[in-house]
Amino acid sequence: MHTSTVPIFVLAGVALLGCRREDSRPVKEAVAQAKGAASEATDSTKAAATDAKEMASEAASEVRSSVEKAQDAAETAAARAKDKADQAVNSAAQGVRELGQGGMVVGRVSTYSSDRLTLRPERTGPSELRLDRRTRYLLEGGQLRVGGLAAGTRVKAVYVVEAGVPVATDVEVIQR
Repeated sequence: MHTSTVPIFVLAGVALLGCRREDSRPVKEAVAQAKGAASEATDSTKAAATDAKEMASEAASEVRSSVEKAQDAAETAAARAKDKADQAVNSAAQGVRELGQGGMVVGRVSTYSSDRLTLRPERTGPSELRLDRRTRYLLEGGQLRVGGLAAGTRVKAVYVVEAGVPVATDVEVIQR
């Protein structure tokens, strides 16, 4: 090679290197912009993921709270229903017991008023009976005028028990 050609190659190489550097600058800028955009996208994605995680946590907390409230309401309703069912059963049982507690008593009239009949029972039975508008008064199977029960009159009274109180359904005069 000629010594004069070496500087030309060196100049051409430097020129080529210069071109590459100038040509590669837009590529480097594009890469830098892409890296910046990727970094921003990563940051945005992380922020969005964090926000989504917080929202999901809040939603789960609200769901838990709603479930707990629903459970409390269901337990309260079940307790109320059980109490009402128990009351209904007790009332029905009381009614059955009261129906079975009714009976008949024979005795002499001690006192009489429009709402009470007090007796001296000959055997067992209540000594005081409540009277109401449904009470029937009989004399030898026929109707007796109300108010015709004098002290000492012997009567037979059929009664039922309502709310623990004996109530006469029929009062029949046996002997005056």
